[in-house]
Formats: sequence, structure tokens, C-alpha cells
Amino acid sequence: MKTLLITGATGFVGRHLVEHALEHGYKVVASIRSSSNISWLKERNIPIAMLSLSDPEKLVLELKNVVETHGKIDVVIHNAGITQSLNPDDYYHVNYILTKILFNTLQKIDITPPKFIFVSSIAAVGPGNPISLVPINEDDDPHPVTHYGKSKLKAEQFIKAQNGLPWIILRPTVVYGLREKNFFSMIKAINRGLELYIGSKNQMLSFIYVGDLADVIIKMCGNTISKKVCNISDGFAYSATTVNHIIKSTLNRSTISVVIPIWIVRIIAFIMGGIGIITHRAPILNRDKVNELEQLNWLCDNSTIVDDIGFSPKHNFESGIKKTIEWYKENDWL
Repeated sequence: MKTLLITGATGFVGRHLVEHALEHGYKVVASIRSSSNISWLKERNIPIAMLSLSDPEKLVLELKNVVETHGKIDVVIHNAGITQSLNPDDYYHVNYILTKILFNTLQKIDITPPKFIFVSSIAAVGPGNPISLVPINEDDDPHPVTHYGKSKLKAEQFIKAQNGLPWIILRPTVVYGLREKNFFSMIKAINRGLELYIGSKNQMLSFIYVGDLADVIIKMCGNTISKKVCNISDGFAYSATTVNHIIKSTLNRSTISVVIPIWIVRIIAFIMGGIGIITHRAPILNRDKVNELEQLNWLCDNSTIVDDIGFSPKHNFESGIKKTIEWYKENDWL
């Protein structure tokens, strides 16, 4: 039985990774933060590791203890990271510096190095051409438009320059599904009869259902592929109007369609940022996020992952959002 060490195990994607890993017969060690809710991990008797990613010397001892307690680590899935922050420096510290520390430390603890799977983001590449609408490819020159994307790109560039561990970089596009909170805001608005567009109705998008994403990542644990970057999406192209239509049809709601000019969105983001400073909570919408929302082309070419592992997602957006909304209703989110 192979052992996976999964960082960010209690987050939205992380929890699905743990569940899929167990279903595929892997042993899992869940790396968590001290503030994480670990009740469901305890219920399933999943081993827990508190790793000090910002302290290299302490991290060496902690990882050695994981190996001594649970056996050799075969694969590390580095899924931990932040997508929202009041301070731009936080993105680079968490998503880049801590990735660098973890990668370097893993090389010191085992004679046989574990496979290192880094969960990055299509944001690390940046948007595609807004005129041609050609999907984003792994070989495109990166030009991220957010601090989040730039921090993920720096982590990717560091990993690509290393030879100590076999690595894989995975770039999911927009991820949605059970327990997701940010995309849920859009669903709530439509449920209340409001169909919102940021700047334009012409935006083109790609999506990946969280269960399909977890399935891809876990499948990458069991093969010999390494030193490769792969985009992950369900392979379909969706317009913003199509996305809203699917959601409101699933909810059986009539809506009022409103296009909010970018300049108004920037003012709202500025105000929300100020409120965030006062409340010490990072808002979903900030000035950096607006840079991402106003881009017209977030289409994602997934042909590499299809060719490498025969990836065939179980869900397109219509079936995935139906399953997601059913979960929201069953758990009283809607």
C-alpha cells in the first residue's frame, strides 16, 4: 500500500483528495494547519501531521517523524496554498516560499525521493488571447494577471529547475463542486433572481468538477510520468451566458440580467478591501481579483492530460453543477 502525504488536506480540494485516495486503496497522511477543523479526519482515523512549513529545521524533524511513524512517503501532493489575502506578500510567502521549503526539505529525509505533485492553477499562465479565443496551452508564455497567479508561477519555475525529486505540475482551471464557497456566491445570487456579469457577457470559461480533479491527481500518483506540466479542465468551452443559464435552469429560477461595468466593480472591490482591513478578513472580491474577472478568455486546453492518462471526466458543467446544487440544498446552504 503506497502512502500519500497530502498538504492542505482539510481544504475544499484537499478533502476530496483524501477521500479519493482512500477509495483507490492508498494510505493517507493528512498535513494540516493548527487552525484546521480535523473532526472528519478523526472520524475516519486518518493520520495527521502538523508540519511547520515556514521552519526548515523543524520541518526536517517532523517529516522524519512521519516516515518513522507511518513508513516511506511515496507521493507528496502539495495542495496547500492561499487564494485570498489582504496582503499581496502573503501569496508569495505561502504559495512560493513554503513550496520551496517543502520541496528542498523532502530531499533530505529519504534515500528514495517521493514523487512531488504540485497543485498549481491556470492563473499561473494567465488568460488566453481575447480576440482569437484560442484555449490556454501548457507551452504558452505565462503572463499572470493576479498576485495569486504570479506566486503560483514562481513556485512552478522553482520546481522546474530542480532534479532532486520527480515532479508533476497540475494546473486546474475553475474548480467547483461540493463544499465550495466562492463559486457558491454566484449560485446564491442567481437563486435570488440576479444574474450578474462583470464588464461583459462575452467571457469564455473552462471548468473542472472537484471530483474529477481529485480523480486526475490521484491517478497521477500511480504512474511514472514526471517532469511535466498538465492543464486540467473538463474539455468543454462555456460562455458566461451559458454558465448562468445552466445554473438558473437547475435552480428553476427566473432572473434579471445585469452587466456591471468594470469601473464600478473596482470601486466595490476597493470598498470591500477596506472593510476587510477593518474586520481582518480577506474579501472574495478585491482589486487583484478584478484583474482576473475582466479577462475574456479563460479557455483551457486539456489535451495533454487526456493523452497522458486517458482522462475522461465524469462530469460536464451541467451534470456537475446539478450534483453541487443538490448538495447545497441537502446541507441547507440554499
